[in-house]
This record gives sequence, C-alpha cells and structure tokens, in this order.
Amino acid sequence: MAILHRKEEKIQVVLGRLPKKYTHEEFVEMFIKLYSKEWGKIKSAYIKQNQDKEPGTVVNMPKPDLYLKQVLESYLSTKPVPQEPIKEEIATKTTTKNKAETKLEPAKETKIKAAPKKKPTEEKVAKPKVAKKEK
Repeated sequence: MAILHRKEEKIQVVLGRLPKKYTHEEFVEMFIKLYSKEWGKIKSAYIKQNQDKEPGTVVNMPKPDLYLKQVLESYLSTKPVPQEPIKEEIATKTTTKNKAETKLEPAKETKIKAAPKKKPTEEKVAKPKVAKKEK
C-alpha cells in the first residue's frame, strides 16, 4: 500500500519552492509546510508499524524523514535532467565609424505549417472509344 499518493507531483511542487541548491532538511521542512496532512500519514504509518511488530522483528519502513529522502532520491534518479530549449542565434554585423560590431540576436520563432491534405479524388476510368460506323 502506498503511503504517499501522487509522489511525483508533490515532489515537483516542493522542489519548485526551493532554491536550486537545497539540503535534505530544507526539502523535508518545505514538504511539511506544504503537505502537513501527508506528513502526518507518513508518521502515523511508521508508528503503527512499530507498535504492531512482534518482538525481535525488524520494521521495514524507514523513519519518516529518511522515507522522504528515499522518495526524493528515487524521483531524481528516474527523472531526466531538464535541458533548456536550444535557441538558434543569428549573427548580424553592423558597422559604425572604424568599428565593426557583431551582435547575436535570437532567431525569430517560426511555425511550420503542415502540408495541406489532399482530397481523395475519384479514379478516372478511361472510357473505351467506340469507332463511329460509316454509312
């Protein structure tokens, strides 16, 4: 049974609120601020497993903060690294008195239209020519 539902969505929201360089503790603190109910569910599941265990058995679930760290690490390991879209640049030269300057300007974005669809045409069947009868 999953303890935390929609993990990826919640992790993305938390990461969106954190600076680019963050610590595990900052992640946990922000998660608790944004999703206090889910944090309570994680803690209660951990406590329940500890209470229900028989003496001598090991609890499978890690502590709540370690659980969040593992969820974050698994998300980061499976998530592809986002790359910024590549924009073409066009070099233009402008000359001023005795100086040549080169400016890089972003290329204009152009939309490529799809070729118009051809309408299906009925096949033209050649009619056999009939020779005219001579009288």
